[in-house]
Amino acid sequence: MRLLFKTKIKETGGQVAWLTSKGSKQILELDWYPRRYPHGGKSGLDHLAFEVKDTVAAYRKLSKKHRGAIAPFEEGKWLLAYVKDPNGNWIELGSRITRKKRST
Repeated sequence: MRLLFKTKIKETGGQVAWLTSKGSKQILELDWYPRRYPHGGKSGLDHLAFEVKDTVAAYRKLSKKHRGAIAPFEEGKWLLAYVKDPNGNWIELGSRITRKKRST
């Protein structure tokens, strides 16, 4: 896999890296958090993330079936939301925010 991006995560004190494989549009995001960070599933998995076309629609559909949902919110250039799977692991739903420019 090829490293696309790596940076520190200001909010958690951790680090994030994005990787991809040749010929694929898929991105694997790896996050590392220090021991003092209180989140993460029982298995040590923090979360799985999926890019979706419409975060709000995906959230509405999935939050009806899963408890512990976090409603959509903006983070940088992304609209994100979270639901928990049956094992308590977080599933991140995200879509890029596109703002239409106003004509003057």
